[in-house]
Amino acid sequence: MSQIGHLTLKEIEEQPRVIQKTIENSQIFDEIAEKINKLKPELIVLTGSGSSFNAGFASLYMLNQVAGIPTWVVHSSEFPYIIEPILKEKRHLLISISQSGESPGTVAAAKFAESRNISSIAVTAHPESPLAKTCSMVLPLITGEELSVMATKTYMAQIAALIRLAITMGNFNSDIESSYLKELLNSLKNVPTEITKMMTPLKTTIKEMSPCYRFAKHAFILGSGPDYATAMEAALKLKEGARITAEAYSAPEFRHGPITLADEYTMILGIIPHSTSTRFNSVNSLLEVVKQRHTSILGITPEQDLPYEFLIKMPHLHEELSPLINIVPCQILVHDIAKNKGYDPDNPKLLTKVVSEE
Repeated sequence: MSQIGHLTLKEIEEQPRVIQKTIENSQIFDEIAEKINKLKPELIVLTGSGSSFNAGFASLYMLNQVAGIPTWVVHSSEFPYIIEPILKEKRHLLISISQSGESPGTVAAAKFAESRNISSIAVTAHPESPLAKTCSMVLPLITGEELSVMATKTYMAQIAALIRLAITMGNFNSDIESSYLKELLNSLKNVPTEITKMMTPLKTTIKEMSPCYRFAKHAFILGSGPDYATAMEAALKLKEGARITAEAYSAPEFRHGPITLADEYTMILGIIPHSTSTRFNSVNSLLEVVKQRHTSILGITPEQDLPYEFLIKMPHLHEELSPLINIVPCQILVHDIAKNKGYDPDNPKLLTKVVSEE
């Protein structure tokens, strides 16, 4: 029993090094950003499946705000129906995300782009994979082999790489101050240190609270802005590893129907931004309403004094970088709940590392 989940936990602990290694080669990011600038795409489309889609969603905010190019993300399974009809040569750019570089739908999307002379970037940990060989550019993830079926460090590397690329692309955006880009880049480079500092206290705190969720069957994960993507990834991990039926919502959307399901039998995980954020009141006021339904609330937040049953204190970073920090306690929580239930998060039921059919 003590050995189940050891691969997942080990790979969670490796994430600071993975981020550092993935973003440290400035030359790769400079070269790709320069090529994108020469292309001058009117639209960037990100595509992927599962955690790779969620990583694309988390990066979407930075690409729109800092790179200044309209960007959207779509599941690779929906790519043929939503994106193929509108992709145009020299006007659009495709970024295909797959840790293995073998996901059929993601590879198919890249092949379609190449067949139409549309530039494409492979974001993958395997530079010799079918995806990498198909795309005209490769953004490598320096992760080492990920042995747990549940993606943790590869998810983190995907976000780090795409955010690093967005910051570099910002150098070509006249609307963005160079001092702001420098500040963002320094903050990104500091993320591994922040995760390392919080890792041991996090594991201790979550080990104490996780038994309270052993019998949880239903959960809602609420976030906003970039942390809506964090909520999506946390919900996926709760389903995969802990076998909890979990749904993610942008916090304001939760009021439009799903809030009626919040009761004393429901686990609520709220990702609450710093009080200086424009999103703070939206998320916090919702959780205060939900609390009146006697729902168990776990808050992940840089705020110290919020009146919820459980709080996990997080560092205060740029909002755009928060997905790199806030997913870590969610990963550890899933690992611990799974072990408490006797499930092995390294090998979730019916799952494989690479989905070979879609």
